[in-house]
Amino acid sequence: MLYSSIKEFDRTKVGRFGLGFKSVFHITDYPLIISGDQLLVLDPHQDSSKVCQTMKLKKLHKYKKMKVEDCLEAFSGVFGFNQSTLDSGNFPGTMFRFSLRKEATELSDNIYDKSKVNDLFMSFRDEASVSLLFLKCLESITLLQEEDSLKKDDIGEFYFSVYIDETTVENVRSARDDLKSQIKDVQNNLPSRSIENSYFMTICIKDNACNITTTKWKVRNLFQGENSMSSTLRQLSCDESLSYSPFVGVAMEMTCPVDFQGHVFCFLPLPSTEKSLSGLPIHVNGCFALSQNRCVVKWPTADQIRNHAHTEKSIQWNQVLVKEVMSEVYCQFLCKLVEESRFENGELNEYIRTVSHCIPNKNLVDEHWKILIPPLVAKLKEVPIFFTHNEGGKWIPKSQAIFFRPGKHVDPTIRKILEMYNQNTVDVEDYIWDTMELQECQEVTPNFINKILRTSDKYMACVAEEKFSLFRYLLSSNQCNILEDLCLLPLRNGSFIEFNRANRSPKIFKTSLSLMQLLVGMEDQLLQELPNDIDDLFSTVINEGMYQVQCLDDRNLIELLKKSVGKNIGQRILLKKMFSGISKFKFCIDMKKKGM
Repeated sequence: MLYSSIKEFDRTKVGRFGLGFKSVFHITDYPLIISGDQLLVLDPHQDSSKVCQTMKLKKLHKYKKMKVEDCLEAFSGVFGFNQSTLDSGNFPGTMFRFSLRKEATELSDNIYDKSKVNDLFMSFRDEASVSLLFLKCLESITLLQEEDSLKKDDIGEFYFSVYIDETTVENVRSARDDLKSQIKDVQNNLPSRSIENSYFMTICIKDNACNITTTKWKVRNLFQGENSMSSTLRQLSCDESLSYSPFVGVAMEMTCPVDFQGHVFCFLPLPSTEKSLSGLPIHVNGCFALSQNRCVVKWPTADQIRNHAHTEKSIQWNQVLVKEVMSEVYCQFLCKLVEESRFENGELNEYIRTVSHCIPNKNLVDEHWKILIPPLVAKLKEVPIFFTHNEGGKWIPKSQAIFFRPGKHVDPTIRKILEMYNQNTVDVEDYIWDTMELQECQEVTPNFINKILRTSDKYMACVAEEKFSLFRYLLSSNQCNILEDLCLLPLRNGSFIEFNRANRSPKIFKTSLSLMQLLVGMEDQLLQELPNDIDDLFSTVINEGMYQVQCLDDRNLIELLKKSVGKNIGQRILLKKMFSGISKFKFCIDMKKKGM
């Protein structure tokens, strides 16, 4: 009786995954159930035909082997059960009573005392915040303790409760019922079209000090339809020896806590161990094939992988479930977040952060679960999951994005230029760059900036400091030819002109500040005084000899002086200052020639 199940091949039941009622026999030998007008007594020590004994509440006093006093003693005061309940013959609900095993029996030698029950309570409290996420019906669970076995006026002191908040419980109930109904309609067959739903769920936890904490979750479920299946998934889904459903659900805490660890569920979380953690930023629930003790998902061993050994069907099932169904529901989950963000303007930044956080870090994902990454990335290839602030803000696919490479500082001027040219810029973290395989996408580089600058002269509206930053960034590519025809050559008169080939334009000279001050009226042929690093970069450009800018030598100095004097004839004070400067300059030259 204990080792068989009518649910074993029923794909709509949870109990077949080791979560069924028979798990109570770990702690008790004699479960009692009262529901409506009946009492059910289970005695696994009896023959299979006598294990379950059903009795009418109103007729309990007529059963020879049942003492009504014992029933009242066991249930009296609990949830309103009393003598009047027996008199009316009806209890408005369902109540289970599991008397703890106090000594070893043929069924089990596992004895349950108060300390073990407390351990169970503590264990449940640790998992309480997620225990309701993927269940089909339950909306609240409350734990109460009764220390005094003789106390009959209530059901014990409040210890702990977890429940779906009233703000979301109606939507959750409706979504669950709809999903159950659709799956039930197909019975043990596969639906032709996928069955899916999603909803928000706010879970509250209340402790015995009446402190309440809440967490907001986004849940999405998918029962894959036959029309969307590969032949392998279809074959395994129809395999009666497996009798698994192509069903996967995912859930994410919307606050995206830094210490979040994605857990694996089979409707309830698997026992908390390293092997039950996927390394994903979401919880995942599915009809997985589990180990015999229901502790871990079945995966191929290292030897099987290394030797390409034959994989048993249950392991094949888990692999194809992750690759096909889980990758699809994960993709849908991200799409739904993006869709909802369009209607939540006040929370847009939160959605941007959540979508980004939802993308897995492949370096943190458990080795077995890494099979999810390639199909997920492929499905997301043209999905708009990257947010750009361009054009007032919009979601775009990676093919339309211009990415700022993680870890590379980008000057604010470059960001301004990209905004000025209406580029779909996107900031991403290192792990997203790697996971989403963005290496082949367009990133912000000097060559890309050079390309967009040539589409219009908008950049000419930048102030001098910004043009210096632009010049600096372009030359970080170590390509002097990148400057050709760009108006980034700063003159002493404050203007900027194009970099042109040396043989196409009048010469521009780089010299010291003292000589600049001497060459009055020649500001349109002199490079302006520059910040030290920009000055060094111009020296590099001059050494290349590509453009019209060069260092001022003696011959060109004389020519410029002649022009300057000619322009300033009639201005005595100015000419006097110029000749005074020329005398000092000549004296310096003479001193150099004499080696002094």
